[in-house]
Amino acid sequence: MDDPNLRTFDRHCYDGVCHCDWRITLQDCVEGHAMWVVNIVNIVISAMSIILASVLLFHRIYYKGHTIWNTGGPGTGLLRPKPVDGMLLLFIIFNSLRAITSIVLVTDVGNGNWLARSFLYEIPWAFGLGGITLYLIGIAQTIAQSNCASGWLPDPRVIDAFGIFFLFAPLVVGESLTIAAGAIASKNVYVAETLIRTNYSIWLLWTGGVGVAVLYASLRLIRILRNHHKKFQQARNYEAVKSGIYKIQLTAFSYVVCLFSFAAVLILYGILRSSIIANTKGSIFLGAVWALLGGATTFVVEVAVLVNPNTKSRNAALRTKSSSDNKTSQSNNLSYSGRTDLGGISSFTATATGTFDNEAIERALKAKDEEWLARREMIKNNPLTENGFGYYP
Repeated sequence: MDDPNLRTFDRHCYDGVCHCDWRITLQDCVEGHAMWVVNIVNIVISAMSIILASVLLFHRIYYKGHTIWNTGGPGTGLLRPKPVDGMLLLFIIFNSLRAITSIVLVTDVGNGNWLARSFLYEIPWAFGLGGITLYLIGIAQTIAQSNCASGWLPDPRVIDAFGIFFLFAPLVVGESLTIAAGAIASKNVYVAETLIRTNYSIWLLWTGGVGVAVLYASLRLIRILRNHHKKFQQARNYEAVKSGIYKIQLTAFSYVVCLFSFAAVLILYGILRSSIIANTKGSIFLGAVWALLGGATTFVVEVAVLVNPNTKSRNAALRTKSSSDNKTSQSNNLSYSGRTDLGGISSFTATATGTFDNEAIERALKAKDEEWLARREMIKNNPLTENGFGYYP
């Protein structure tokens, strides 16, 4: 190499020792072998996630009768995805693109085409974030229909605006900056690096915003379900209810850890890109976290859809549509034979988030709404309650 201090878009060399930008190349640099291993691991994780998500989605659509989009039922929101099914679809796309990216890096296909390499590396993340956003929108639009959610959840139109922004802005803004950086990389490396830094600094907004929204909505949803279902600990389906809450907790925890960790990685890389590339151990650590965090998170969430802890019943995620309908019918019949003494409020809690789908959450919140309305009626008709000697909901 003629220049011992070469600086290009894909590598920085200091005194003849070259450090590569592992996003776009693994060749001829001290981090090359370690990041080659990381990408092989990513291919394996992505493949496992693709297979599991494909099996779950196929079973849910063709055997349970689910759809990706909720076309019927109450509600005024424009964006009405089925949270789990839409999430699984985008996770399949995300992991497929991530696997292709790692294969390109490992085999060194298209070496020197920084525009294509940059585009290929960046585009999967928009679909991964989109999967989390669809899950959040689906849950939020479902809860928005409930009386017990009033006062803390925004109007469905606000949810639509949030969803459209976080579904398309990362894709449009991020890929525009990435394409511009890749196109100018061979002419002006400093401008290209500035565009990359800007892109990752903006991504802090995308990941941080969705992360805060997931944390807030999940905590409130779990609180609603816990406060309601703790009254019915002797109910036949209490274990299924508790299992569903665990699923929501695991999913929310996985998303929050992933998004906030990813936000930290992005802002570090955006601000300290040159210093990170020059530090071999730091570069490998950051590259490994960046490469594996998304695939590992999607796999954990897919396992949460599949596994049904603390209950002897079959996993609701793999139950056929007919058996689900029969079970729901039986639960409905049981609900009317087991009323509480509070104004005829139903103790029916369905499978209460057994798969944390729209339908399961709707049934749980419907029971909560019945209690809410009954308490309001009791306050209206009971003068002692109205005068402060009773209790308010």
